[in-house]
Amino acid sequence: MRHSENGFTPIDIVVILAVFGVLLGTMIPLNIQILQKKRELQTVDELDKLSTAVTGNPVIVLNEARTQFGYVGDMGNLPSSLEDLYKKGSQPSHSFNTSKKIGAGWNGPYISPEIVEHLETLDADAFGNDYEYTTTAFTDSSTGAPALGRALSKGKDGTSGTSDDLSLTFFDSQVRSLVFGLIKDDVGDGVGGVVVTMNYPSNGVLTSTNTTTDGTGFYTFDNIPYGNRSVTLEPKLVLAAGSERVKGTANNQIEFNVTNFSASNISITKFKAVYSTDPPAYYETLKIGTTTVYNSSTPRLASGDTVTFSAITVAAGTGVSDSIPIRIQAPVTEVADIPIGTLGRGASMTIEMLTFKDVQSGTANNVNMIGVPMEITINEGLSGESIIRFTPF
Repeated sequence: MRHSENGFTPIDIVVILAVFGVLLGTMIPLNIQILQKKRELQTVDELDKLSTAVTGNPVIVLNEARTQFGYVGDMGNLPSSLEDLYKKGSQPSHSFNTSKKIGAGWNGPYISPEIVEHLETLDADAFGNDYEYTTTAFTDSSTGAPALGRALSKGKDGTSGTSDDLSLTFFDSQVRSLVFGLIKDDVGDGVGGVVVTMNYPSNGVLTSTNTTTDGTGFYTFDNIPYGNRSVTLEPKLVLAAGSERVKGTANNQIEFNVTNFSASNISITKFKAVYSTDPPAYYETLKIGTTTVYNSSTPRLASGDTVTFSAITVAAGTGVSDSIPIRIQAPVTEVADIPIGTLGRGASMTIEMLTFKDVQSGTANNVNMIGVPMEITINEGLSGESIIRFTPF
């Protein structure tokens, strides 16, 4: 076959077009695969940045402590929508409480514009589909661990629940912590009956919850969000460590001492003891210091009964009230022992619950009170109440 002097023959052109068509047919699917992979990697990167925005970066540390806690650190919870990460809207502004030594409120934006071309498209993944974002708690099917929320990309097929989904799960263990610690006196003994307040943000508002140390000085808080938090101590009447005991030949009398750690005199006006025994136990006599405020065998006092009496004063000390900053950065947080010391200590008062019997009125048998857990509530006039827990031996 002779070539045309002007170029390719018609047959040459047909062959070239056929080859081009084969190459094009191969390249188009390959390019589509490359594009889809690029979108997948971009979405994974977006989810990673969203994770850092919400819960901070656990890798960035200073002196072995995390320095970034993201939205959760400032607000105390997951954002209600992804938009909350970069638009303040009606969310509370950040402020710092100097007495409680903790800040709370929106201090964003928590995500920078380079994650996407425009912030307004943050809600969409690289495939152009909106993320499915939820803050409804659930159990993760792959690990069995509790989760507080999730951001999910539907992947290239645009359908959730299929194999190409990409998701970011906010596990409970990444957001909230069990916090515990001990309050001790100057000789290292645990101090019972101390009111311990945990300060943390919730929806950007500084919030507090409190508990009372048990007889060993132990306290615990659950579900405290990660971040820089603080605990406040405001002890009033507290159990004198080691003073709780059962006495009497029949082991049917309880004695313990309370100490005033506040800066004001405390006037005791009410007393209530809650406990459980089998058979039920009732006590005849209650003494506060040297004053007998109740004495009767008809009826005897039962668990949960409140005794009201004229004010009995426990003298003040110099007072103890302080907030201690703590950093919560793990699912379980042990706070360093907090000493109350000696400077705030005021007067002590002995309290006796005498003659426990097995019926409320009349002739009865003694009840052994060794090892019976007690919860004592002492009302302090108009200033509140102290709760004291111990198990006498």
